[in-house]
Amino acid sequence: MARDYPDPWVPKTFSTWIVKASTSKLVTDRSTGEVCRRRADCWDVKGKADGVQWLKRFHKAGLAQVWKERADREFARGLPFDLGSKQFVVPEVPEVPEAPEAPALLTVFDLTEMYFRQHPEWEPATKTAAARSFNRARRWLLVPGAAPDGLEAEAVEDFLRSASFLPDHLADRITDRQRAGRTWLEAHSAPADMLTSTQVEEFVARFETSERDEGKRVSPATMTRFLQPLKGCWTWAVNRDDLAIGHSPWTVVRTRRKVQGKSTMVTGRAGLAVDADMVLSVPQSLELAEACATEGAWGGIVECCVLVMALCGLRWGEVTGMLWDDIELPAGDEAGWLVVRRTYRPTSERWLDPFEDPEWGPLKDRDVTESRRVPVPPLLVAKLRRHRELYGEGPGGLVFHRSGRPFDHDMFGRNVWAPARSKVFPRREDLPPDDPRQPKLSRLRRHDLRHAACSWWLREGVDAVVCQRWSGHRTLSVFLDIYQGVAPGREDDGVERLARSLRESSTT
Repeated sequence: MARDYPDPWVPKTFSTWIVKASTSKLVTDRSTGEVCRRRADCWDVKGKADGVQWLKRFHKAGLAQVWKERADREFARGLPFDLGSKQFVVPEVPEVPEAPEAPALLTVFDLTEMYFRQHPEWEPATKTAAARSFNRARRWLLVPGAAPDGLEAEAVEDFLRSASFLPDHLADRITDRQRAGRTWLEAHSAPADMLTSTQVEEFVARFETSERDEGKRVSPATMTRFLQPLKGCWTWAVNRDDLAIGHSPWTVVRTRRKVQGKSTMVTGRAGLAVDADMVLSVPQSLELAEACATEGAWGGIVECCVLVMALCGLRWGEVTGMLWDDIELPAGDEAGWLVVRRTYRPTSERWLDPFEDPEWGPLKDRDVTESRRVPVPPLLVAKLRRHRELYGEGPGGLVFHRSGRPFDHDMFGRNVWAPARSKVFPRREDLPPDDPRQPKLSRLRRHDLRHAACSWWLREGVDAVVCQRWSGHRTLSVFLDIYQGVAPGREDDGVERLARSLRESSTT
């Protein structure tokens, strides 16, 4: 029989298990304005504490697993269980009514540690980017006059490179030298609520120059990715009243870009929009794919890989993780289908939860159980059939493989992509490589092939909702923000409307 426990109590028995369920909610279709009910998967952590049943719901399987494991550990520690919040609580230690000590200053090191630990749900790529940004702040935002040298500098660099933000299940792997580096940084880290706008701008200026080429400035998009975790960290602390300051000093930093000699601000979601001049047509995509096979060092095995990105809109990690079992290749001149289920993203164990695979992960911003279905044009169906005859299946049924492994991102860029791009979209020899007057397509990225596919769908009149479903963007609004500049017929239609208006006015 269930019992009423108004206050947290220490249960004698406690058990948990995870059950997959589904839920539904009312959403508004942005294309039609209609309200419909949509179903979504969820994961329920169910449990019993001294016979009292309870349930806590999550929308990602990984979060449910992490929460379950933490609850089991805290029960083993003998902590009280609060039925209202469905979690264990740490009993408050009564304060000693003696002379209070001065509150310890929250340093940059402590704040970045707190914020990073608050987000166990981050994907490995997000953890890696945030750690890179936070480690730079830890290394350079120090108390005045502090600078490690000699063995101290080596210990600090070793800690930041290999042991900073180390997860709990790998904490025993930290070496004595790395521990010494951590101790030095903790002792010399600057107070987080005493940073001035000038200090922040000087810190950011240190990283505006490319590490690979000292004569080149990093792109605005790179600076935005670098600043985003730091801005989020300080904003979080200010909202929680962890800092004495009333605003984040990072808000004064803006990413700038040069347009015709003028400095303009990159703000809002307009920065997501695709540059129409960087969108390939279908003939250009076919030419580039052929050049990758003929100019690159890997031969014809890469042609279909490039075409899947350019005609089906897959990301690099998605196309390198494709399996033959997930592709439908009908006979005759018919379109096929492929199911995108996973991403190839080799990641250090340091950024993974204990149950995550070091090489294969879910689709971007999706749970491990989610997938999407994408059409394969007849031309590509025939090429994929030929590809299978020539190169067979890779380990585990891989479509694209080399030396028994999926395609390597960096080697593909050096040995295949760069020479093919130089052949099809050559640079001007009379200008420096980073000169803005160089042809835009000479800087084409692999990810721009995905933009080519999505733009092609829109130009051919495919409904935007269908395009968003094929592309895998989380929402229609994000998809339209990115491809608003390449939607078909907008300029021509606008010119025709203005001309019609003038004709009607003159007639009247």
